[in-house]
Amino acid sequence: MTAVLLAFALIMQTAPAAAQRPAAAPAALKARLRLSVVKIEAPAAAAPDPYGELGGLLARMLAPEGPVDIDYVVAGDSMRADVQGRLATLPRGSIVLQRVGDAAMRILNPGNKTWYALSTDQNVGGLLGAPDVQVEPTGETATILGQRAQRFRFSETLRLPALEGVTLPPDFPRELQFTGDLWSTDAFSGEGYANIFRTLQAFAAVPGMEALTAGGRFPLRLHLRSTFMAGYELRSEVTAIGPMQPNPSLFEVPADYQKVQPPVGGMHEP
Repeated sequence: MTAVLLAFALIMQTAPAAAQRPAAAPAALKARLRLSVVKIEAPAAAAPDPYGELGGLLARMLAPEGPVDIDYVVAGDSMRADVQGRLATLPRGSIVLQRVGDAAMRILNPGNKTWYALSTDQNVGGLLGAPDVQVEPTGETATILGQRAQRFRFSETLRLPALEGVTLPPDFPRELQFTGDLWSTDAFSGEGYANIFRTLQAFAAVPGMEALTAGGRFPLRLHLRSTFMAGYELRSEVTAIGPMQPNPSLFEVPADYQKVQPPVGGMHEP
């Protein structure tokens, strides 16, 4: 769940927006986004939902201490995310490192100078397959970080796979329904940004992102709702962005960090 949330937040929000279009795409970008889970009004259910309490539980799991700021650096085929608050099971201040093509992302804990590997072999996109996505422009616009952004409404259906050795309750939903509002800009759709965007897509591997980012549109703000989080809305928004020239060591595990056993879902590296 942690890896999926980080991936979804990154691909939806690390968009190269700035007050003015630069002459050329920077070699690297640094962006800060704010991720939050907000309680909203939900329509009255026609019948009791046996999983009605799941939304509140997930909200407390995803952001147990409130809104979370995440600083991303994307350079070439490398990505780094510094989590400033508590995000799911990650300790406060965790760092996530990943390189395109690697079989694992590395999760660092600066508090005790340890790290572990988390497998990326079976990402959520591979498990769920191709979703049904509908995207509809609303005709509304907004200015976000100095850029003109268009608002879209979208809906998405994900079909849950049958997992070997796992027996779900008879009434457990076999599909997940998502709806939301997306504000995105085409101000940075040029070829100069293509490599950075490919790195983001490779990191996320989230189903449906191709449709939501079609035509080189970069999302700047997202409000996401789902049937399994009734009464809650996941929100994220870019709050700062700019070019940088990172030191390559930023994407490496420091030599004085000790490797430890990962929690459930991790992996061992050779």
